[in-house]
Amino acid sequence: MTRRAPPGSPGRAVPAAGIALVIALAGTPAAAEPLPRSAHVARALAAVRALGAEGRAELDRQLYTAARTRCHGDTAAPAASCLIDAARAACATDPDRARCEAAADVIVANLRAATALVDDATRIRLVRGSADYRTALAAELRRRYAVLAAELVLSGAGGGDDARAIDDVCARRDRALHACEPGDAACVPSLPWSRCVAALVWFLGGGP
Repeated sequence: MTRRAPPGSPGRAVPAAGIALVIALAGTPAAAEPLPRSAHVARALAAVRALGAEGRAELDRQLYTAARTRCHGDTAAPAASCLIDAARAACATDPDRARCEAAADVIVANLRAATALVDDATRIRLVRGSADYRTALAAELRRRYAVLAAELVLSGAGGGDDARAIDDVCARRDRALHACEPGDAACVPSLPWSRCVAALVWFLGGGP
């Protein structure tokens, strides 16, 4: 099976999902690694944390609703361009628009990654067995994020710097194949580096 090139390596395509976080991180030249890339991760992590619990939950709710209503995310992965517009609209009146948009980048990347992290069989089970699908899916995703966070802790990467650790672990993951059995919540499948980063930033930043 052909694997993706490491982030920033020659020939690596910029992910179609990209707004600021995804494009800036995945497109960083190899010669500049790891500092500029980890600095972007640090900025995103700080933005998510600074929103606070209520701010994170509200922004997440707004973008999830937009993904399903405006971007037709209930039938397929929502289009990146639609989510970009939704993120800009959600942050348009925020007193710290740059911070809001940095946090929105993370949410957008996670919305587009949901179908990769949670397999079809599990999502069908959630639809059939849950009164509130959004809450059930969020809990299922959080379990996957927790598995990634455990990998992060066990790796010992970063020397106490969360952003550098996230960058290092996700870069390593992007070079290896991770296959999971359907329904295995303790296994996180192969993810592009940018989606791995977004998942960990949201989890470590305290996202719901």
